[in-house]
Amino acid sequence: LLCSMLKPRQAVGSIYDIDLKSLWDSGYHNMIVDVDNTITPWNNYTANSSLEEWIQKAKSMGFRICLLSNSDPAKIKQFAIELGVIAAPKGGKPFTRAFQSALTALCSNKHNTLVIGDQIFTDVLGGNCAGLYTILVDPIDTREFIGTRFTRLMERLLAGRRPICKSQRQRK
Repeated sequence: LLCSMLKPRQAVGSIYDIDLKSLWDSGYHNMIVDVDNTITPWNNYTANSSLEEWIQKAKSMGFRICLLSNSDPAKIKQFAIELGVIAAPKGGKPFTRAFQSALTALCSNKHNTLVIGDQIFTDVLGGNCAGLYTILVDPIDTREFIGTRFTRLMERLLAGRRPICKSQRQRK
């Protein structure tokens, strides 16, 4: 059971490799998106043009986006404002209450919402426990919080994680 909870429904190199139209057509109209090393390098809350274009594309398709992070809530809220999206009031991944706060912020439910993140033990495990469709991306950068480095080792040992592919667009 634990092994299945550690498996994402989809794994891609980066957010830019996600087929948004296919997800929309499957009924997923809301996204809960991790921040650090999923859409920006760790602890770097500035958007590059590729990220801004991706957010705009998703929003123009109709997706509603909520940032959910275990990082400083004030920084995440400010970054969400800059991106023109919302941020969940509570971090605390992988606990279900964190994902529930994002679902509430989006006015959505587990049947029409997906989670995108770079960590198995926070984003994927938490999303799966909350009954959400989970998408795992490769981390953008090797610089990470010290605790995350330990978690990466556990991802390799317990979940057999290997990066999918390095998207060229990820480096922009």
